[in-house]
Amino acid sequence: MDSGIVKRSVLIKGRKTSVSLEDAFWNALRGIAAERQVSTPSLLADIEMNRGNANLSSAVRQFVINYLLAINEEYRKIIARHAHAGAPAGAANTNDHAQNGSAPGAGPTLRAMAG
Repeated sequence: MDSGIVKRSVLIKGRKTSVSLEDAFWNALRGIAAERQVSTPSLLADIEMNRGNANLSSAVRQFVINYLLAINEEYRKIIARHAHAGAPAGAANTNDHAQNGSAPGAGPTLRAMAG
């Protein structure tokens, strides 16, 4: 079974090293770099500087996951603000949860996000 891990050589602060990541992580890393308007090697240098004892590949995976979790949390806050905008303070709209099949606090379902 192919693991989908791709090993790439990168130049970080003038030093050549290799990073082994699945395509999804490479794509996410490139997207984050583009969003921040920095090069991928520059972002890798920042990750390397803050990686502690983890190897660089693991540090990149952790960085990407933490980045995506932070975006998800912000998205949930936005959805919650919009869902409760018309409700009295402290009141939850329980009909929304029953209609989209999600539990309170579970976040939007795929159907809700696609709509």
